[in-house]
Amino acid sequence: ARHPAVVLLPYTKSVMSFFELYRMNVPMFAPSLELLVQWERRHSLLKERIYWTAAPRPLRLANGTSLSPNTRDDPAALRHWLALCDFYHFPHITYFDSWPDLLAKLRSADLAATSAAMRAANRRLLDELRQQWRRLFLRMFRGAPPGSRAVPSDYDAAMRALYGQVPPSREPSCRRESRPEYGEWG
Repeated sequence: ARHPAVVLLPYTKSVMSFFELYRMNVPMFAPSLELLVQWERRHSLLKERIYWTAAPRPLRLANGTSLSPNTRDDPAALRHWLALCDFYHFPHITYFDSWPDLLAKLRSADLAATSAAMRAANRRLLDELRQQWRRLFLRMFRGAPPGSRAVPSDYDAAMRALYGQVPPSREPSCRRESRPEYGEWG
């Protein structure tokens, strides 16, 4: 990367460029949770966070909270939901509380050290993921080495061998279960 660091001004909760920059070990500066709550309330910074502004609330939310994910007015709800943004869950992201705080942190940051710490975190995560996949494949293939399992060359034969039946050839129904724009939750 040619740029020494990036200042994140998110437009939604999760963006692929965050992961790409993190994997390239580019130091990042992001607004603190309190600052992001302020900006969301005052300026609707996360424009793509809420798609249906008039969507009715479900009677209960799957995670058990009564805080609406579709509000810009309730600071407690914003703190709860915005804390789930990706950039609050990765190490070595520098958070700022104001524009002057950002400028001070940009001037004093050891970007090379931050990048090195990100590189180490990325290596650890890659090692963990490789181990998880190895364990999963061992469970999935019951310890058989790769390539040792006989795989039918015919789809129907494979489905019959694995599940005892072949799925029907007709397309499944595309009926929606929920239509929040009409207040219907399936």
